[in-house]
Amino acid sequence: MNDEAVSPSMNVQRHLARISELLVRPLTGSDAHHLVVLRESRDFAPPNDDWDELTRTSEEFEGELIALAVALDARWGPHATLSMEGYVQTFMDPDDDDLPPFFRYLCESGYFGDLLYWRVGDRLLAASVGHEDKEEPVVLFAGVTGFGEGFPASERGGPG
Repeated sequence: MNDEAVSPSMNVQRHLARISELLVRPLTGSDAHHLVVLRESRDFAPPNDDWDELTRTSEEFEGELIALAVALDARWGPHATLSMEGYVQTFMDPDDDDLPPFFRYLCESGYFGDLLYWRVGDRLLAASVGHEDKEEPVVLFAGVTGFGEGFPASERGGPG
């Protein structure tokens, strides 16, 4: 189904269904987490390097993240926001490999945007827009982890 032919509210409903599936997937191991791409744009590598379109696409995906956050806030209460800046700096430092697994995976995937997150039972659900570099696709994603490592101390109530 073409995303452009789907209303924003239908996209959000589809994203909520995928997030519900994500939340019930088993988490096993010390670095247990799952990530799902909710929506992905085309890439912007030459000859597709239309920077105006990239800007419009990024704004569209950010708007869709906001609409998704409103729906998730209604389910699980207000979200918190976590900057990825410190994790990205640690990731880029070749001498530092001390990143929690969930954040290492986000950085390896090029998902450097600030996270919106919710506590859902014993799990943490995060959503954001990722864009590794100007030539890569813009990605709206959600992730879940059972370990609070890397999140503020008040969120480490899970098994991690």
